[in-house]
Amino acid sequence: IPNKKISFRGPTSLFILGHCSTWKKVRLPLSISDLFIERERESMELVLIPWPVMGHVQIVEFAKLIIHRQNLLPSGKTLSVTVLLMKLPDYIDTVSSSYADTLSSSSAAVAVNFVHLPATEPTPEWSTRTRGYFVHNLVVSQKPNVEAFLRSRRPNIAAVVADMLCTSMIGVAAELGIPAYVFFTSPASFLGAMLHFQTLHDEQNDDVCALGSSPSELTIPSFGVAVAPDVLSQVLVEKRQWQDRFLHYARDYRKARGIIVNTFAELESHALGSFVVDSAYGAAPVPPVYSVGPILNRGPSRDAPEIMRWLNEQLCGSVVLLCFGSQGSLSEDQIHEVAVGLERSGRRFLWSLRRQPPSTEKARFPGEYESYREVLPEGFLERTSGVGKVVGWIPQLEVLSHPAVGGFVSHCGWNSVLESLWCGVPVATWPLHSEQQMNAFQLVRELGLAVEITLSYCEWRGDGVVAAAEVERGVREVMESGGEVRERVREMKEKSRMSVVEGGSSYASFKRLIDDMMA
Repeated sequence: IPNKKISFRGPTSLFILGHCSTWKKVRLPLSISDLFIERERESMELVLIPWPVMGHVQIVEFAKLIIHRQNLLPSGKTLSVTVLLMKLPDYIDTVSSSYADTLSSSSAAVAVNFVHLPATEPTPEWSTRTRGYFVHNLVVSQKPNVEAFLRSRRPNIAAVVADMLCTSMIGVAAELGIPAYVFFTSPASFLGAMLHFQTLHDEQNDDVCALGSSPSELTIPSFGVAVAPDVLSQVLVEKRQWQDRFLHYARDYRKARGIIVNTFAELESHALGSFVVDSAYGAAPVPPVYSVGPILNRGPSRDAPEIMRWLNEQLCGSVVLLCFGSQGSLSEDQIHEVAVGLERSGRRFLWSLRRQPPSTEKARFPGEYESYREVLPEGFLERTSGVGKVVGWIPQLEVLSHPAVGGFVSHCGWNSVLESLWCGVPVATWPLHSEQQMNAFQLVRELGLAVEITLSYCEWRGDGVVAAAEVERGVREVMESGGEVRERVREMKEKSRMSVVEGGSSYASFKRLIDDMMA
């Protein structure tokens, strides 16, 4: 009983009820040490807070992993998992909002408790900026609802795990005395870049946004090679995004009890090793980093029987997949160049083509075309009907797992990178936004696990479009039957699968994380 003096007269028994599931009866007299009784928690709860966008759903798969590995908990303990869902309005992103609904209906099957937080009303100002700005404000508006939920369950909450872009919830948990962890859905190399740039900004008073135009290559502790300035992520060098959001995210990472990264030691040995060097990231400490990946999106997805039937008709390794993620779309000029390059390559292809939102609605996510003929070159669909298929949204992991797929033209979102390695499918890099340029650079220049179409956000930087000749070259190169890149990817496929089984690097890191949470 904090800050209280208690006096007893005569023989007395004292029942002590703390954050316990059982009563303890203690005979007096008591010493102070007798009052520190081990809390016997038959079942503790882990609360997960995802960023409500498809590219960050791996935290849900992490929740399932917790449920399936109860054997790693201390004897007599169990850990339940609750995921707090924030739903994007349908007019912003139908894919993410429908996925949130699907999760709720599947909760019984996966033994994870999904709780929909009350909807908050977006202001018109949110829609005038970027998608990230819209979602960030949606998350911040949910802080009172998250606090109310945590307060109602506080005695039994072991920890909160917040997505890498939901770090405002770390402060909410701290006010309630609940430890908080960060779930980092990007690579460890980018975590290091964010922490390095935050150190430069806060401790050395550098204008980090100016580094994008640096005349020389940059040394970043989490990269094993010098980094070209023109591949730095826009969230690091675009002043508004850096100062309004990502600088604050990086500061918040240092306040967490630990950082959970969706990667594995065999893939990012250099980046993960950089976090144990005391001087690498400035004076402020970096919390323990737990590499627990690859965690893949195995959750419910839309049925795609037509796509799978078409793949079943193709030869093994004969199809190149083009897919740019839930937030990826191309301009009409770029679509034309892709179509010409694909046709000239002569390769079989499956192209996930999605409509760009209107320029006046910057916060909206891509949607579906009513007819592909409105953007593809005249006669393209007829000329390629025997070798290619143009579709909308696809279940990417299921498609990459199909034996007919032999190459992947990708935006290099980290989930897509992990899925391609897990399936042993080489990537041709075509980043569009976020940290994807740095992911592509790491894959091509540091790890030798991909071929390059481009390492730059061409349209965002105003460099024009990727020409049809570059598309043709990239498709041909990634589809070559042999080659050093394909062999490296095949080896990394085996390492990725070994990392998550008992005795593997990620399995061991996961065990250390559970031990820390239960402590």
